Parts: sequence; structure tokens; C-alpha cells
Amino acid sequence: MNIHLMKDCAAKVQRLGRTFEGPEMEIFMNWTCSGIRFAFTGTCLIAGLHAICGEEQDRSQLDGTIVKRKTWPYAAVFIDDDYEPARYFEVNDTLQNYLLFSSEQEETHVVTIRKMTENPKGKLAICRLLMDGMIEKAVEVTTKMKLEFIGDSITCGFGNMTDVKDRVFFSSEENGWMSHTAIAARKLDADFSMICYSGIPISKGIGHVNWLTPGMPELYPYTDRVMEEHFGTNKLYRNWNFEENTPDVIILNLGTNDATVIDINMDIEQGIRKFEDEYYNFLQMIRDLNKNEPWIICALGSMDYFLYDNIKKVVSRYADDNHDEKIRCFKYSRIRLADGYGACGHPGIATQTRMGNELADFILDLVSL
Repeated sequence: MNIHLMKDCAAKVQRLGRTFEGPEMEIFMNWTCSGIRFAFTGTCLIAGLHAICGEEQDRSQLDGTIVKRKTWPYAAVFIDDDYEPARYFEVNDTLQNYLLFSSEQEETHVVTIRKMTENPKGKLAICRLLMDGMIEKAVEVTTKMKLEFIGDSITCGFGNMTDVKDRVFFSSEENGWMSHTAIAARKLDADFSMICYSGIPISKGIGHVNWLTPGMPELYPYTDRVMEEHFGTNKLYRNWNFEENTPDVIILNLGTNDATVIDINMDIEQGIRKFEDEYYNFLQMIRDLNKNEPWIICALGSMDYFLYDNIKKVVSRYADDNHDEKIRCFKYSRIRLADGYGACGHPGIATQTRMGNELADFILDLVSL
């Protein structure tokens, strides 16, 4: 078996989504459904994967005692761009080998590795490839369009693999490949990337509430600010290359957590005004970074619609102020009781599937205008 470090394979792998090079030139694929893709010829392929666990706080005791629990990332392996993963597994060590492919005779296949769980719940890097054959750059797949999703836990697929409504976060029950984002992308034959983070708002509100996550405008301009802050980098964040990664459609689904932020801060009217101002500013940031090429869809749902009318108002004002004809609003249908719930009242697989189909149909109508 030959060992190939990722720094020696960089020119032969295609990056999927916002990936990040670590201190040893390993490739971190921390954002949901990010990963790498390449062609392999041989009989056995093994990856040396490195994981950094996240941490979840559970109030699992009757006395309210908080118990800390590790959350490790999950990965999926796809062969020849099949929609169904050939392997799906937890990566629960700082460096461990995982079988990606094996056969009795030499074969040639396209191999894709994607991270299935979200960035803050555990990070994942590929450090090396062990093989009895060789890898080459795979022929790039020609897709009909490129999509970028910006969102919160609904976009991540939080708890979509359980039907227990009061269940808290477990990595095994968050599957980004079965989120509405990936489902919509597959229906549209689209390339896609996701920048999503459970609990994230646009505006962190007023007052002195210590919200547990950053605001999305703090993360969006950068490749992976969450990862860099883990390494202790201070204000030297790597900018994402927007010029080389301009999507055709950007889908923004934020506002659900902002409603909670506003509730906590008590001053509803002032909180709404601040949300509207920061939503407007974030739209301007998205446009400044991506220029005027992409459509922008400002969506909300399927858990809470408190700020939908405010989003519509902001979008209308922004479009008028900037003569922007490529921005629309979209409202996902709500979770139906008959479809059940995922963890913490989030959309389960049935709802995520419906959301993906709804969004795909909306995008098809939009791009055909």
C-alpha cells in the first residue's frame, strides 16, 4: 500500500464547497456536504481521516445538571456519482484509517467524500490516502446550475433522521445529504454548497443577551472563520474566492432564530427594526461579494414565519433602492402533523423532501423568466 499525503494530491482532487487547508496541508471539509472528488484506479483505497469533536450540553438529569457530550462528524462515500452513499460512518478519532473502496480486481471509479454534519458540531479533515493503485483528477461533471445555501439548523438537516420531537442533537441524526438543500440540488441537477450553522441568526439583537452563535454576516465572507478561530487565528481570516465560485442562485433561509433573539430581548419593535436593518445590510454584502450575477431567494420556513412579512418589506425596499430585479421571496410550507417532526421540532425527512421539491420548482420557474 502506498501512502499519499494530501499536500501531494492537491492538484488531483476537486474541492466541493468551502474547504480549508489545515496546518499540515490536510483538507478540512467542515461545512455540511463539503468534500472532495477524484478518480481512483486499483483494488483498495483507504483514507486517513482526522476529526475534531464538538461538544453538546444536555440537561439530562432530573435536577437540571448539565452533562457535556462529544459530537463527532459523520462522512459519506459516493462511488461514480451515485446519489446513494456506498459508505456512511462516524469519524471519532484524531487520526484513523477508513476504507473507501475495495474490489477483487482492479477497477476505475470516481470517488467522492462528503461531510454529512454541520461545522460547529465537529470538524473533519482528510490527511492522506493509502492505496494499491493511483488517483487522477476526475472529469468534472457538467451541471445545469450552481446553488449556494445560507441557513441555520433547517438547512443543516438538524435532527432529520429521527422522529422523536423532543430529542436533542446527535450527530447520527443529522444528515445533510437528506436536507431539502441537497434534495433540491439533485432534482435540479445542480452543483451546490452550504454555509449553515444551527442556531445562527442574522441579527444578534439588542440589549445584553449573550447569543450562543455568531451572526451569519460574521461568517459569510470567509472560507471557514469557524475553523480558523479554532486554530486561534486572530483577524487574519481567509476570504472566500467569490470570483471563482459565483453561484447562479443563492438561497437565504434565515430569520427563524432571529425571532427567538427578538423575543429574548423583550423590546419587540426595536428588535424588528434592527433585524430589518441588518437583513438589508446582509443582502448588500451578498451582492457586493457576488456582484449582480446570481438570483437571490430570501426564504423562510418551515418552523417559524414571524418575520416573513418583514423580510418581504426589506426585499422590496432593497430591490427598489438598488434597481435589483434578481431578488425574490419564498415561503416554505409549514411542517404537517401527518409528516411528523425531527429533533427539537425540526423538519423530518418527509418535510425536508417536500421543501426540496417546492424550492426546486420555484427555482425552475425563476431561472426560466
